[in-house]
Amino acid sequence: MTLYVVYRHGWNEVNQDQRHGLPEKMAVARIEAETPDEACHLAQRQVLLLGNQYLSAEVAEEVDAKEELLNRKA
Repeated sequence: MTLYVVYRHGWNEVNQDQRHGLPEKMAVARIEAETPDEACHLAQRQVLLLGNQYLSAEVAEEVDAKEELLNRKA
């Protein structure tokens, strides 16, 4: 099993309002799964999706490494 960061894409005034400074792509869950598709499917049980929104997933280890690099440069 791999740990994934699941992202919700798409603004919506109910749960991801652009006017409040929220990004179009926002991390919403960390899920252990076999594949990114499975991680998205499992996350749908706990993440609210509306209208134009959808989920994607990336390997958490890679996401964390990128974030750590950005923090070092800041």
